[in-house]
Amino acid sequence: MVDRYLRRQAVLMGVLCAILLYGSVLTYAQPTFSPLKNLTRDGKLPERVVRQHSNNNLDLAYYKGRYYWAFRTAPTHFASKETVLYVVSSADRETWEYETEFNYQKDIREPRFVVYKDSLMMYFFIGGDKKFKFEPQEIRVTKTTGNKGWTDAYNVGLDGYVPWRLRVHNDSIYLSAYYGKNLYNKKHKSDLRIFKSADGNSWNTLTDSPQINIAHAEEGEFIFDKQGCMYATVRLESNGALVCKGDNCQPQVWKYKRTKDKYDSALLFEHGDDIYLIARRNPSGPMDRVKNRKNEDQGRMSNLIRYSFTKKKTALYKLNKETLEMEVVLDFPSTGDNAYAAIAQVDAHSFVVMNYSCDIDKREKIWISGQLGKTYIYETVLKFDK
Repeated sequence: MVDRYLRRQAVLMGVLCAILLYGSVLTYAQPTFSPLKNLTRDGKLPERVVRQHSNNNLDLAYYKGRYYWAFRTAPTHFASKETVLYVVSSADRETWEYETEFNYQKDIREPRFVVYKDSLMMYFFIGGDKKFKFEPQEIRVTKTTGNKGWTDAYNVGLDGYVPWRLRVHNDSIYLSAYYGKNLYNKKHKSDLRIFKSADGNSWNTLTDSPQINIAHAEEGEFIFDKQGCMYATVRLESNGALVCKGDNCQPQVWKYKRTKDKYDSALLFEHGDDIYLIARRNPSGPMDRVKNRKNEDQGRMSNLIRYSFTKKKTALYKLNKETLEMEVVLDFPSTGDNAYAAIAQVDAHSFVVMNYSCDIDKREKIWISGQLGKTYIYETVLKFDK
């Protein structure tokens, strides 16, 4: 009897030690990142790039041995006739060279790169010029094959839509976009879709109905994993977010899980078999405070006002593919208005991450003051343990 008891205790102690050891391994394997570099203040940008008060919406791509970086600069985060979209490139991310720029005396947002059939393509949308209105008009695309030659940007025929992400899968380009007109009022026609193209110019919907038609759904970020399954996040402007998966690995039919947390400016990427998300986080708690929600307009304004007057962080999350839940891994140094990350893979375990934020060396700000204040673009290298 005593021997049996001792054996049982030994087994239990072994299990406990294994759990503790496994937990320590998980803690040790947490990714790290290098000190942030302020590219718009300390970076070596060309003289032709005139930085304004607000530097934000951006993207990054690696193409033919060079890094291509696009970013929006304007007087504030809000729409302006003075908005300029710049594209620069660099072989070492130290000294940047001028590529091209776009200025239409209207707002310009959402630069999105995709490398397809030996060309680097960049999409963006042209908006209005009224400071506090969101008025997407048309999506345009420009292309280069290198050597600083870019085509004139032309309309791809998705007027009123806002592009969010482009991915190449099975030799086709997939684009997520949402209908952005009247997004901030009750006239909004919810229509978040995945489009597909064989050339990057002509786009077709995957289905007759939207992938998501919940009111105020936007920023449909998505990615294909190594098995070809699609995972996605969708921001609900005033009510949190959705974490989605293509049902039975079909990109046209989404199942989703609703969360009261809100993943602003979402960016998904893979490391190994794992999927990670970089997005804006609300440290004060869930964005949606409505209990027993009956409709999408319930508590909408109170949620938005509260959210605007709280502090934000840019965070790294890890996706649980089975439960469709996001786990916070770490926060990047960030304050005020921040997020809208861009990424380029360096090697199997390292990624260049760019992101915008108010000055991380000064006192922390709430979100709305950051939107009206000065923002910079920062760079770090995110590294995962093997």
